[in-house]
Amino acid sequence: MDFKIAFINDHFEVKLSGKANVADGRKYLYQLTSHEKWRPGSLVLSDETELEVKSLSVDDIERIALICYDIKHELGTARIAAYVSSELTYGMNRMLQAHAEKEWDAQLRVFRTRLDAQKWLFNTLFYKRSFSPNSLPD
Repeated sequence: MDFKIAFINDHFEVKLSGKANVADGRKYLYQLTSHEKWRPGSLVLSDETELEVKSLSVDDIERIALICYDIKHELGTARIAAYVSSELTYGMNRMLQAHAEKEWDAQLRVFRTRLDAQKWLFNTLFYKRSFSPNSLPD
């Protein structure tokens, strides 16, 4: 799995692509939470439209959830909005959400469009910033 991490203005934007696996998932999460701009409670917009998850099993999702548990203090109340292009990737994210959120304070949500992900990530009571959908970051 390949990943790119960028800090833009006040949030992280990540791009995950290629064949997903547990080892690369761990590497990605540790690099994200080790980024010089990372703070517990950071906001993350995750583009997973080119991520291939068909090789992942339920056990793999549970292992990724355990990695999230291991770094729960670094994550804090982070808000992660993923957007995907396939139903399988959507379902795998929902499974991860169900497993991980039992054990951490962060929130993970998955969406079918970037705009819906941005609306949830930026337009909440937790994030006091007002703008119209037309002014959302690209």
